[in-house]
Amino acid sequence: MKPLLFSGLVGLVGLGLAPAQVRAHAIESSLERLTSLTDSLRLESQFSSGEPAGDAAVRLVPLDGGSPIELGRTDAAGTIVFTLPPQASRQWEVQVDAGPGHRDYLELPEATATPSLPARVSRSHPYAQAEGWAFLPPLGVLAVAGLAGMLRPRRPS
Repeated sequence: MKPLLFSGLVGLVGLGLAPAQVRAHAIESSLERLTSLTDSLRLESQFSSGEPAGDAAVRLVPLDGGSPIELGRTDAAGTIVFTLPPQASRQWEVQVDAGPGHRDYLELPEATATPSLPARVSRSHPYAQAEGWAFLPPLGVLAVAGLAGMLRPRRPS
């Protein structure tokens, strides 16, 4: 059997066996003021799967495009407690960065916000993550195209 024909058949089988969907997960965070006596804030962050977003970079980002201020990293439970630096404005956003495609932006809570009402504005955009056999369909399409090209009638020269 010709190698290209064999590759085409393998590609067709791969197209039939490959899963139809690719799963994605977003990052979700909440930010709340701990008490009215201090200016401490507590941030919790996790993926939509429920897994904590551990070791995620947390920073304050000015809306005017200035330099962000690094606040630290989340612990293994996806939590960090911090106070706002004096140069930060209440108009800035908190950015949680857990790697490529996993960012969340939160507005700072009002100074009068109660601890029982966390401020939460999540604008993360999930990016598809290919799992397992998800890379097989594109390879199958290429194999089918190669098979079709090989079986095309040729003119004698």
